[in-house]
Amino acid sequence: MSKTLNNQTVEWKALPWRKLEVRVFKLQKRIFKASSRGDVKAVRRLQKTLMRSWSGKCLEENGRCRWN
Repeated sequence: MSKTLNNQTVEWKALPWRKLEVRVFKLQKRIFKASSRGDVKAVRRLQKTLMRSWSGKCLEENGRCRWN
């Protein structure tokens, strides 16, 4: 039996897209600032956070769907 809940599906059009964009933008801004400081460890950690975030995945998939 799967450990995920079946009732957690989200309607694609009902997602709060603006909120997701703001979250991803803030993470990107933090990555840029860490990069400007030369803090490689923080950059890698933040990039990993962005790649694994639900907001980042939704926006990435949305962009992929628009172009295909």
